[in-house]
Amino acid sequence: MSVAGYSAELLAVDLGTQSLRLAAYDSAGRRRWAWSAPVDSHIEGDVFEQSPEQWESLLLQGLGEAQRAGVRPVALAAAGPLAGYVALGADGRALGAATMYPDRRATGQVRRVAAALRAAGNDHGLRIHAADPLPQWLDFAERSPEMARRTRHFLDATGWLNHLLCGEPSLNVFTGLRLYDAALRQALCADDAPFGRIVEVGQDIGELRPALAARFGFGRVRVIAAAFDSKSAYLGAGLSAHGEAADISGTVSSMGVLWPGPIDDPARRIYSVPFAGQHLVRGSTAAAGSSLEWVCRSLLRDDPAALERQAAEAPPGANGLTFLPYLSGERTPLWNPWASGAMLGLRLDSSPADLARAVFEGLAFSVGHIAEVMREHGVELRSVRLAGGLARSALLAQIKADVLGVPVAPFADHELTSQGLAAILSVATGQAADLVEASRRFTAVERWIEPQERTRAAHLAAYERYRAASAALEPLFATAAGRPGG
Repeated sequence: MSVAGYSAELLAVDLGTQSLRLAAYDSAGRRRWAWSAPVDSHIEGDVFEQSPEQWESLLLQGLGEAQRAGVRPVALAAAGPLAGYVALGADGRALGAATMYPDRRATGQVRRVAAALRAAGNDHGLRIHAADPLPQWLDFAERSPEMARRTRHFLDATGWLNHLLCGEPSLNVFTGLRLYDAALRQALCADDAPFGRIVEVGQDIGELRPALAARFGFGRVRVIAAAFDSKSAYLGAGLSAHGEAADISGTVSSMGVLWPGPIDDPARRIYSVPFAGQHLVRGSTAAAGSSLEWVCRSLLRDDPAALERQAAEAPPGANGLTFLPYLSGERTPLWNPWASGAMLGLRLDSSPADLARAVFEGLAFSVGHIAEVMREHGVELRSVRLAGGLARSALLAQIKADVLGVPVAPFADHELTSQGLAAILSVATGQAADLVEASRRFTAVERWIEPQERTRAAHLAAYERYRAASAALEPLFATAAGRPGG
C-alpha cells in the first residue's frame, strides 16, 4: 500500500467544470500522487452541457493511473460541480448530456418554484437558481417528457460520481436543502422526481463496486459522502472563527464567511446555510477564471501569466477602464442570467496593459460586491483565505486585499476541493476528530497579504466606478439579450 514507498490511503475525486482531478493523501495530510485531465463542454446559446460518457472514461483512466502509481485507498470521496444533472435509465446509463450550472434553459422554472415557495409562505432564506434540483427536473420533464418517463435516477454531478463508484443514487445534503419539503414538491408535481436519498457529509454511502475494485486491484474501499466542489472546499478551509472567510476562485468565484447564525436578506442576494454547527454566508459569481481565459484567448492573445505581467505595468484603476466580468450572466448579487460583460472607459490612448489591469480588477471587484452586500447585513470580514486556480495571482490577491480591506492569504496548495475531500475522509476514517483539525493537517497558507495604503484608495475609487457601471447597465441586460425580463 505505497506510492513510491509511502502510504497513500485516502483518494479524492474532484470533477470540476474544466477538468477531472484525482489525488491520494496519506494519514499525515501529505499529497502523494495526483493526476488530472481536461473535460470538454458544449456551449451554444442557453445550452451548457458536458458528456457523462467522457466523465466515466476519464474517471476510469484516472483510477487506472492510480493503480499504476501504487495507490491502494481504504476510502474515497467524490465531488462534482454545482448542478451537472444527468438522467439515468434503468440500466444505469446516461440518457443524455449533463446540464451544467451556466445552462439557462431552466430559468423559467425558477419563477415557478419561487411562486410555489411564496404561496407556501417560506423560501427558507435561500436564493432560487436555475442550477437547483427542482428547476432542473421541471425543465427536463417539460423539454423531454418521454425521456423523463424512462428516467430511473436524476442525479447531480456529485451524485452521478457516487452512483458510478458504488451504485447508490444519492443527493448531497447541501443540494438537498433545495428540495425544501414534500408538500412543495407535490405542489410542483415533482413529488416523484428520482433525486436519490439525501446523504450527510462524512456518511458511508457504500463500497466501491466489486467490478471496479477488482479491475484496479484496490480491495475493499469505502465510498464516503461529500458535497459539491465549492462546498467541499469550504469544509476543508479550516474556518473556525466568526468573520473568517474563504474565496474559492476557479471558473467562478465563491465567497463564504463563517457566521454564528443565519442571515436573512429579503432580496435574497446572499444566503446562508447550516455549516459545521454554525452558518456559512454565501455568494458566488458566474464567471472568474473563465473570463480571464476568454480575454487571453479572444482579446489580448496572451497566456494568464503574461497577462498578469502586462496588467502590473498599468496603474491601479487601469487609467479609468472598468471591466464587468458578466460573460456567463451574473449570480451574486445581481442574479441575472442575461447580464453580459462590458469594458467601459475606452479611449484612443487605452493600452493593452490598461485592458489587462481592468480585467484583474473586475474579477476582484465582483468579489468585493458580494462582500458589500454581506456587510449591509452585519457580516464583517476579518480575513480571507484564497483557493482555486486564481489564488496563484499575486496581483489579484493584492487587489482583493485592498478592496475587501482585510488581510488575504493564498493556500500553499490551491486545489482546496481535493484537500477538503481528504479532510472529510480523514474524519470519516477516524484519523481526525473534526474538520478543523483535519484541515490543519491538509492545508497551509502560503503568506498573508495586507491592504496597502499606497494602492487602496485608487482601487476603492475604481470599485465605485464598477458599482456605478453595473447599476447603470443592469436594466438593459435582459433587453439587450432580447428577453422579456431579467
